[in-house]
Amino acid sequence: MRADERDETPGWARSEVTCHRCGTTVQVRKSSFAQTSVQWRGDSAEHCAELAEHRASGRHPGLVPACASLSASIDQAVRDGRLEVGET
Repeated sequence: MRADERDETPGWARSEVTCHRCGTTVQVRKSSFAQTSVQWRGDSAEHCAELAEHRASGRHPGLVPACASLSASIDQAVRDGRLEVGET
């Protein structure tokens, strides 16, 4: 599939999702219920409250598998119909 086709295919287009905990906004694409791609914009990862807690404890945020609050916000966006899920 070409990149220009992906942009018009449900589940390939990215949507903005804002974390309910800290207000960080990211670009999200769900190509299936099991697969989620998150694109952090600029320094948005620096504003994530959960990743900041890990940094403060000396753990590198790159070793944190996911922000639970952002994951919950993404799940809610799917339930609300604000984020489409592809069928791959």
